[in-house]
Amino acid sequence: MRNHLAEEMLNLAVQLAKEAAELSLPRMGRTASRRKPDQSVVTETDDLIQSRMVDQVTRRYPEHAIIAEETHAKSIELPLPTAAQYCWVIDPLDGTRNFVAGFPCFATSIAVLDRGQPIVAVVFEHNLGHLYSATAGAGAQFQGRPIQVREPPGSRDILLGVPSSKDSLTQCVTRSWHATNGFVLRNMGSAAMHLAMVASGALSGAFCKRCKIWDIAAGALLVIEAGGRFSDPFGASRLPFRLDAEPDEDLPTLAAAPVVHGQLLDSIKSATEQPHEPG
Repeated sequence: MRNHLAEEMLNLAVQLAKEAAELSLPRMGRTASRRKPDQSVVTETDDLIQSRMVDQVTRRYPEHAIIAEETHAKSIELPLPTAAQYCWVIDPLDGTRNFVAGFPCFATSIAVLDRGQPIVAVVFEHNLGHLYSATAGAGAQFQGRPIQVREPPGSRDILLGVPSSKDSLTQCVTRSWHATNGFVLRNMGSAAMHLAMVASGALSGAFCKRCKIWDIAAGALLVIEAGGRFSDPFGASRLPFRLDAEPDEDLPTLAAAPVVHGQLLDSIKSATEQPHEPG
């Protein structure tokens, strides 16, 4: 999809993501945090970034819907995601725990959906200034250059992004992958960054468990436009996203280069079918 509106929305998303970094970096490791009901972490910086993003999107596109991570955005008078053709999906600061701790890896993730299907994507890592972007049908880019997922040769380790959550599925999958020769696990603390790195070939695959639509909407388009596969952990399609679902619904996800994706699906199936010791 290369049209004027998509390019216009992409440019705005890039602008918003870069402005987010200008707000976050002076505050890294120096801001108070609080726990949300799901025990995830949020700061006043998340709120500030999101407020400015929502304001600019609504001024530019008042007919567009917005799904954004922090709850205060839900009180704003906006078109319903199920009623609008276009819906912006915004995570102002993915990797908030890293941000609070002063660990330099966190990103802004912005996607635009057309009736649930991602058509514009931006993931911007604040500390390195790394920009991943895509529009539907036009490929994915890193720092303005085309990127593709990468199938590692048989002699090379397969780097896989894994989450921090401690639920039973995550523990089952990570135990299995950790025990598999050639699988090397990485956790950057940001699902958006894991998916962006799959798209760029830095990771061969990524499993996300306690992720929401704002964690994965941009990454989904990046992976697909880079030639990868994006599904739930058992191979079922994740797209288009259901806009009538609860925004806080967990959307476990598996993304990878095509051959690796098949390997990972087989490994998850095998691991979840085997009995495990309690505890």
